Amino acid sequence: MFEPAAADTLATRPASGERIRAGAPFAAAATMLDQLASARGQIDIWVSRVADVPQWVLAAQYDGVLSEDERRQHDKFVFEKDRRRYLVTRALVRYALSRHMPIAPLQWHFDRTDFGKPVIGNRHAAVAGLEFNISHSTNVVVLAVTRGRRLGVDVEDLRADVPLEIATGCFAGQEITQLHALPAALQPARFLDFWTLKESYIKARGKGLSLPLHAFGFELSGERDLAIQIDPALDDAPSNWRFWQWRPSPDSVGALCVENQAGAPSAITVRRTIAFVQEEIIPFDILRMSPR
Repeated sequence: MFEPAAADTLATRPASGERIRAGAPFAAAATMLDQLASARGQIDIWVSRVADVPQWVLAAQYDGVLSEDERRQHDKFVFEKDRRRYLVTRALVRYALSRHMPIAPLQWHFDRTDFGKPVIGNRHAAVAGLEFNISHSTNVVVLAVTRGRRLGVDVEDLRADVPLEIATGCFAGQEITQLHALPAALQPARFLDFWTLKESYIKARGKGLSLPLHAFGFELSGERDLAIQIDPALDDAPSNWRFWQWRPSPDSVGALCVENQAGAPSAITVRRTIAFVQEEIIPFDILRMSPR
């Protein structure tokens, strides 16, 4: 069961048939939230399962949390499932960042780099060095937050109908060899292992698909270990990064890539949340990770 967050981050359920008005139970979106204590090397992962968010919360998030630009983007989606996921994603970003910084959720501004990576646009002094990355599948939204180092995160729903045929164009040679060495029934899961790890690295580097996917690859032959190999042409080294793979939910796989920082061992905390309503710390169920 979820444990409630601090009182000023809670929303109360409306009476049957009552629509939540902006500024009523979600007034916290316009005010400061309780701040999380943070230390050097701290990495916070926030997880929201789309199906967990009640309809009354979605209505409140639309009315009281989204910016005008976000509302316009939300309304462009044709399918309800896409509108729902977008709402959960944007509410999570605003809520989680405001748990880390003394900025009200509605006051966050976002830009994009030349490679399309979302970045914080606020010029607040406290925001300097704050890094975040977001990913979503159909069913799960994951946000990673840290300070002073780059990071990337990716999540995919576990399924059997993955496009195995694209591996030859997207994977490095050693990854293709490992994939094809497995029985057919195990190949979809391994494909998603590789895919999430590669996405997390690309997102941490912040250069999008300008990084050739075949120019770096992962070794997953061990039980719980993983290692990355990087073509020298990418001007990078495996020692610059640490990787973790875990289960954000029972039916998904996630990968986290974080830039190594001298003298700052990584401490990871995972919180499952319905933004502005409730949150709880959950175990970081690591499947495999790279060496320190």
